[in-house]
This record gives sequence, C-alpha cells and structure tokens, in this order.
Amino acid sequence: MSSELLSEDELLLRNTVREFADNELAPHAAHYDETGEFPWDNIRGLADLGLLGLGIDEEHGGGGGTVRQIAVAVEEIARACAATSTIYIAHLSLCAQFIQMFGTEGQKRQFLPPLVRGEKIGAFALTELEAGSDPASMTTTATRTNGAYRLNGTKTFITNAMEASTFVVLATMDPTLRTRGINALVLEKGEPGLRKPEVPTT
Repeated sequence: MSSELLSEDELLLRNTVREFADNELAPHAAHYDETGEFPWDNIRGLADLGLLGLGIDEEHGGGGGTVRQIAVAVEEIARACAATSTIYIAHLSLCAQFIQMFGTEGQKRQFLPPLVRGEKIGAFALTELEAGSDPASMTTTATRTNGAYRLNGTKTFITNAMEASTFVVLATMDPTLRTRGINALVLEKGEPGLRKPEVPTT
C-alpha cells in the first residue's frame, strides 16, 4: 500500500511489521517452505507484537484496530513469508474475528484471549470435498440434541487444521434451506469425535 495513502498510525504499524518481517521472517521463509514445518516462532513473534489481536476488542485481550491496519500488517508479513501470512490471516480473520463478530459473550471470553496470545491456533472449516466452497451444497450437519449439538461430516483443505486448537465449523441445520439453514459452531481440539487425517510420513 502506498505511503501516501496511509495515516500516521498505519505508517508506524507498517514500519514496525516491516522491520520484524525483514529481520525475523524473511531469513527463515525458505526453510519453512522446504520442510513444511509449522512456523511457531513466527507466530509467537507476531503475538508478541500484538498482531494477533488486531481488530479484536481490548476487553477480550486484543488491541483494537481497523481492517486497513490488518491489511497493512498482512501485506508486510506476506512480503517476507507467504506461508506465515496465510496462517496469520486465517487465524485472525477467519477464526478470531469471526468469533468476535458473531459469537456469544461467553464464547468471546473463552476463546479469544488464547487466540490473541498465540497460545492456540485458529481455523475455519467450511470447504468439503464434494461441495468445494459452496456453502449451499455442504453435507456436514448439526443436530441439536439435549441442549447440545451433534456434528456429523467431513471438511477438507482447512488452513491451519493440523496445528489448530480452535475451529469455527460451518454445518447445516436444515439442508432444504440451503445457505439459510447453515449455523457456525466453535469446537476445540480434543472434542469427542473430532479427528484429523493422518499425514503421510513419506
């Protein structure tokens, strides 16, 4: 983003993230690309800078901020390490901010602080093998039973899934309603029945 279009606060943010990206992210980017390792050190560094709390209310551990600020930050991160930028924006925008925008107050208090601190990684589970990213065609169902929800289905191509501890999962309550029948639920790693695929070692 051109400097002329940025406010003083946005310029300060850009320069701070750029320095971190140049010094900490860029030197290790090729290693993460070649090995496929999850860049935990990068994520912890972003958390230390407060970047995992951009756009998240202070009362839930964040530092506030705007969509433009998030765009500034992710542009600088992506310039240095594309993998880290993808992990970052999926964690922040698709999981943490989704919970902030649509979650209950109890969900915000429970799930947002550890996501902001980088103690947990977030993921957004929408895509299915047969439905692609077409929500109206999803087959994963959520059935309310005895005050809880029973989820049944399979998701695929979920960014951060293998390392994530917090999942926003989209499922249909009524397939006949198409997109209007879809609900979003928050799951945590370790929930009964939540399984991740085996990763081939060769």
